[in-house]
Amino acid sequence: MIDERTNLVAPCGIDCGICELYICRGNTELYEHLVKSGIPESKLPCNGCRAVDGHCPVNEGICKTFTCVALKDVDYCFECFDFPCSKLNPSADRASVLPHNLKVFNLCTIQRTGVLEFIEHSAQIRKKYYREKMEIGNGPSLEQGN
Repeated sequence: MIDERTNLVAPCGIDCGICELYICRGNTELYEHLVKSGIPESKLPCNGCRAVDGHCPVNEGICKTFTCVALKDVDYCFECFDFPCSKLNPSADRASVLPHNLKVFNLCTIQRTGVLEFIEHSAQIRKKYYREKMEIGNGPSLEQGN
């Protein structure tokens, strides 16, 4: 069952509830930064991809992953027989600024722990992705001082 907060976790595993496009409500500085970055004011703040039927403000048209999940009548990609598919394939393109490479990890976490547990940790997962350094064989770890 998907309630108001879990509704903010996209079918692909991205937590829209911690996305800048969602949290810009009430944050004038962030809102103005997003508009200056090219996000149309009419699309801000975003209410999450489920609420806008896959019309993410940073995508042209409807998200193909959102459409796929809707056609297969599942809530999350991991519920699909084809998981993981090429739509979730990681990419180096814009990996330093977009959380798209977190999708499979997030989906596996949701599958293992449930969406409510995932939500409790999604901000920390995202922080690790952007701020920790990879140690080959040991995974990511925080640098001293972070």
